[in-house]
Amino acid sequence: MCRSSPPMYAIGTKHAAPSNRFSVMLRNAKKKGRCLVNSPVKRRTNRVSTQTDRSFSAKASNEEWIDLFLQDCRSRNLSQRSIAYYDSTLRYLLQVLEEQQQCADFDQITADNLQRHFLGYMLGKQLAPQTINGRLSCCRIFFRFLHQHQHIPTNPASALTSVKAPKDAIATFSQNELVRLLRQPDQSTFTGLRDYTILLLLLDTGIRIGELLGLRVNDLHMQERELRVMGKGAKERRVPFQKTCAKSLRSYLAERGNLPTPALFVSIDNQPLQIRSLQERIHDYGLMAKVTGVRVSPHTFRHTMAKMYIRNGGDPFSLQLILGHSCLDMVQIYVRLFNNEVREQHRKYSPVEHAQIRRRR
Repeated sequence: MCRSSPPMYAIGTKHAAPSNRFSVMLRNAKKKGRCLVNSPVKRRTNRVSTQTDRSFSAKASNEEWIDLFLQDCRSRNLSQRSIAYYDSTLRYLLQVLEEQQQCADFDQITADNLQRHFLGYMLGKQLAPQTINGRLSCCRIFFRFLHQHQHIPTNPASALTSVKAPKDAIATFSQNELVRLLRQPDQSTFTGLRDYTILLLLLDTGIRIGELLGLRVNDLHMQERELRVMGKGAKERRVPFQKTCAKSLRSYLAERGNLPTPALFVSIDNQPLQIRSLQERIHDYGLMAKVTGVRVSPHTFRHTMAKMYIRNGGDPFSLQLILGHSCLDMVQIYVRLFNNEVREQHRKYSPVEHAQIRRRR
């Protein structure tokens, strides 16, 4: 038992009795065998809080939630296009919920809001499965971020699953349609020569529209006939192109000249060409060429390249590297849909036929 400290007297009195409250506390401490004044103080934990932003208000606005998430995206070096997509998708989610008079505060959105009122809304609008799944993926990433950083108690998007896309044949251009499309750009003009070069490059390399418009002049290696492409997830790859494409690129570069912008493909005003503008021009060429029954878009050139590559005898592994797919899944779809030589190959190399097995009489 420790020795008790002297009693504390009221200030300004010589022999004042201890206050009633302190007397009771002291008496109780003595009964329990504890020293009140000199008792050890409980130490703080030495671990720093894991909360990423202590200054962030407990009740944040939707704008603050979005801004916090997009800051994290930038810190992870996501592409500007991905960041813009996340931004527009989150605002679309709020708009859809508000239209249906549902709770539109990110920290109060429930799994039911997302399942019935967001997914249900998009299904009711008969949006393409790819569009729906892209938006659902964005929601899963966003709410997982908020939950992992302890900004919301539960993750309402954890049970969201992608919708099944029908396994239809991938639409591609026929040989005749390609010829008609390539005849449309007027190569006597700067924009026509540029567009013709772009169409050739899309068909020869299969690169995505974002990858194409992200090309800089120094990404073009004419001697090796190779592009340095920055793909999804900031993954760099080398993509070859051939003589016909190289010839058109040289003609375009001569007309482009030296400009302050490093962008390879520019507008008539010498500004980097924008995605929407190129999509519209390619669509217009489709109308001029009277191409029907298939969507005339940059991505259809990508599918067409894959089809022709497989049909001309290219192997799926090199195609995967050229297209920048992280796995063989999509390439296997191309092989399954476009390799019409399987029956012929089987006829040539059938083990039974080569062994010349004959039925016994």
